[in-house]
Amino acid sequence: MFSLGILLLLSGLVPADSGYLTVKSNSVGIAVYLDGDYLGRTPVEMHQLKPGSYSVSIISDDSLENVYWHIRQGDVGAKLSSLWTLAAVNAGTSSVRVEAGKVTEVTIDYGRVMNAPTEAKVVACCSVGGLFLVGAVVGFLVHLLAFH
Repeated sequence: MFSLGILLLLSGLVPADSGYLTVKSNSVGIAVYLDGDYLGRTPVEMHQLKPGSYSVSIISDDSLENVYWHIRQGDVGAKLSSLWTLAAVNAGTSSVRVEAGKVTEVTIDYGRVMNAPTEAKVVACCSVGGLFLVGAVVGFLVHLLAFH
């Protein structure tokens, strides 16, 4: 089924003040947000926009509003869980530039989005472990210098 945007492009009657955005992923049916507002589910084809720069995000079914609410109002566990979700949002976000009379296509790897929370947890744990190790080494050196 052709959309109005595709018909306009094929006919050569593309509005001079409009561009088009297509958002794809290797997973179908994932929520797509444009500058934080819900746009639809992957794939999004030929969404008409004014030319400009936009932020496109794909995330699982948990809305951004729920994530931000948990960060502001939730207990410690909910806040940490939301931070891992934000790591996934970051991995699933791309900046795009839509130009007049053109189709801008962005493809976001959903596997990368799904792996982002685990990667963030590893970085956090390694950072804490690294700080502990540095503290232990500094403490050992102070002990050697001060008491020997």
